[in-house]
Amino acid sequence: MEQKKQNPKAEDETQIVSRRIQRISLHITPIPRPLHDHDSNLGLLPCARREKLEVETEKLSVYMRGKYRDIQEKIYEYFNSRPELQTPVEISKDEHRELCWRQMCGLIREAGIRPLKYVVEEPAKYFAIAEAVGAVDISLGIKLGVQYSLWGGSVINLGTKKHKDKYFEKIDSLEYPGCFAMTELHHGSNVQGIQTVATFDPITDEFTINTPNDGAIKWWIGNAAVHGKFASVFAKLMLPTHDAKGVSDMGVHAFIVPLRDLKTHQALPGIEIHDCGHKVGLNGVDNGALRFTSVRIPRDNLLNRFGDVSRDGKYTSSLPTINKRFAATLGELVGGRVGLAYSSVGVLKIANTIAIRYSLLRQQFGPPKQPEISILDYQSQQHKLMPMLASTYAFHFATVYLIEIYSQMKITHDEQLVGDVHALSAGIKAYVTSYTAKSLSVCREACGGHGYAAVNRFGTLRNDHDIFQTFEGDNTVLLQQVAADLLKQYKEKFQGGTLAVTWNYLRESMNTYLSQPNPVTSRWEGAEHLQDPKFQLDAFRYRTSRLLQSAAVRLRKHSKTLGGFGAWNRCLNHLLTLAESHIESVILAKFIEAVEKCPDPNSQAALKLVCDLYALNRIWNDIGTYRNVDYVAPNKAKAIHKLTDYLSFQVRNIAKELVDGFDLPDHVTRAPIAMQSEAYAQYKQYVGF
Repeated sequence: MEQKKQNPKAEDETQIVSRRIQRISLHITPIPRPLHDHDSNLGLLPCARREKLEVETEKLSVYMRGKYRDIQEKIYEYFNSRPELQTPVEISKDEHRELCWRQMCGLIREAGIRPLKYVVEEPAKYFAIAEAVGAVDISLGIKLGVQYSLWGGSVINLGTKKHKDKYFEKIDSLEYPGCFAMTELHHGSNVQGIQTVATFDPITDEFTINTPNDGAIKWWIGNAAVHGKFASVFAKLMLPTHDAKGVSDMGVHAFIVPLRDLKTHQALPGIEIHDCGHKVGLNGVDNGALRFTSVRIPRDNLLNRFGDVSRDGKYTSSLPTINKRFAATLGELVGGRVGLAYSSVGVLKIANTIAIRYSLLRQQFGPPKQPEISILDYQSQQHKLMPMLASTYAFHFATVYLIEIYSQMKITHDEQLVGDVHALSAGIKAYVTSYTAKSLSVCREACGGHGYAAVNRFGTLRNDHDIFQTFEGDNTVLLQQVAADLLKQYKEKFQGGTLAVTWNYLRESMNTYLSQPNPVTSRWEGAEHLQDPKFQLDAFRYRTSRLLQSAAVRLRKHSKTLGGFGAWNRCLNHLLTLAESHIESVILAKFIEAVEKCPDPNSQAALKLVCDLYALNRIWNDIGTYRNVDYVAPNKAKAIHKLTDYLSFQVRNIAKELVDGFDLPDHVTRAPIAMQSEAYAQYKQYVGF
């Protein structure tokens, strides 16, 4: 009998359909299998083994943690060897403050970690230290930051050689614990509005520091309530004049002000110190309030890098205006934002590790008369945690890039790079800390009732991290700075100016947006196209360009009737969305670069999968924007949704390896429900079984 000739094309299509049906069926009815090896509870269930990538955790971890892995391990090992320095679940405010101080003294004096030189010479190493210390206790990480990045950093960055010679070693050794006194009761974000004054007295060659009213009391000052002996006090520098005013305001400057007697630790004359009390979180940090009444300090205590006062009371500066001096001063303090963004990613890594390890361990329900399945095999749990895991990796590489350009800025002092770092640090800090704050609640919920136990850390992490959204710049204010810079660059583009490095993509992207609002690619829906980094990055940048163009039009329209301030306020939500969109574009670009640079093929394949999930999940979450302008056709939108689901499933297959890639040991995560080896044993022991 003659065989029928088969159509190869039809056969291929049949196979494709068959494979798709098989994959979809795996979502609906997982294939269960009992776990026989009780020592490997974190092993993947069979339903998740299909098409699994092989990932070598060690190689992934080396790529993630880079050359500062050794110093982080040194910190982890020190605290692991000193259980009395590990923060217990139940601890009072006063006990936590003293423990935090002992932790920091042990780190500096016993473990031999000396961070201050890295603040200037090797910022990436300092931030690696801060990340590891914050993993031990976020309060300790913040207290370390106050001492070295803020108090020490202000002396080094805003002072001159005489200040470094006098204070460097004693700050580094903790002999001079100090504070950073910028925020006031009535002024936080608006630093130029602070009211504390420092008036020069040419007769005694001193400055007199005064708090003129209750609104000018320095508030929320870390290290002030208990341990601080000095403070960098930000105040308006007032010089005496011979005109009717009597004084001339030279703008905000920083001054070294002793707070307590070095021997008795009592507050010095004219200095009133109060405790800000118990807080929502970070109770290991002793926040206090400071009032100054005719406190006299030597003229040399002015941190005079950007402005100085001579013996006869004459002011000199290399910068011609108050605004330029103020911008230069704040520019030197931008490292705090960089560090907070990086530390926030560290908190997100811990939360991911706890939630995902628990979700792999925990089994609930399953097919009739079959063993229960891991809760991470449920699509709903994957949708909660897998995009978050992808975002954590994306944020890691973005903050590593931020640290790199910040380090370059500290070396070169390139003016364009300074502006670039200022805007990018503002945006990434705002975006990442807001995302982490929301994610901590999602992780708690994903762990059910066990996530509510304090011993499993979500409550502490959430409470301690919450303030990250406020200090070093309120997130809403920081995003407005990003939007303002975008609009400035938009104006530059149409005037033929040079765009800063971070904003370069706007030139091409704006041209694409203005000339081709409905691209031909809107109907391409193949997986190869959707996973193409060019499509993903173009989509992100197109959205930013569209938002930028429409924001500029709206501002121009409303400014005619409302004025500049009123127009800005009318368009504020639009501007915040614009800033977030731009930051997402930068984050994706840096993630794509990190994937391309990864030297290990298996790690690279895993990172590519995670990067695709990050990109397509973000596109899907904002699909309305793309559909409204027909950037994505209906069938393409469906294809993005399906592929995002499939990528979540695939990332779930290697979720254990991905969280292990963070390389956080059990004593760092310290959550019994996430212990790799002991599972629930420690949890049961904690509640008394």
